[in-house]
Amino acid sequence: AQGVVDAYKNIGDIKVPIIVRLQGTNAKEAKELIDKSGLKVLSAISLQEAADRVKEVLK
Repeated sequence: AQGVVDAYKNIGDIKVPIIVRLQGTNAKEAKELIDKSGLKVLSAISLQEAADRVKEVLK
């Protein structure tokens, strides 16, 4: 998750939505890190949650 945040900051303002699906032992902590980063990155733990995020950005 920290790598996603760092990469986003290095690239700058990205014009397309970024949705990250997290999996593993620290997925909840990683989701919290991304959500609190203030960046335009949407995080999800389950595949269903990721699909819901895609639907949100397509509206």
